[in-house]
Amino acid sequence: MTIALDKDVEAFLKRQVRAGICADASELVNDILRSVRNQQQKPFEVTPELEAWLLEAADQPATPLTKKDFNGIRKRGEI
Repeated sequence: MTIALDKDVEAFLKRQVRAGICADASELVNDILRSVRNQQQKPFEVTPELEAWLLEAADQPATPLTKKDFNGIRKRGEI
């Protein structure tokens, strides 16, 4: 299989190999794709914190979402 990488992604991949993060590019790509696959297969977990946040949010009046709201959602998703 041949895959075309954008130049910035290829440069990042080469830096990772040089830094010893992985033995070669194929190893890193396989690890990353396995990670994505595993994340997609993982069932969504409702934690007590999420449940409390949802219940609290349900009690609040609805307002239109703003750019600040979306930025906050993205930031929480990075954790």
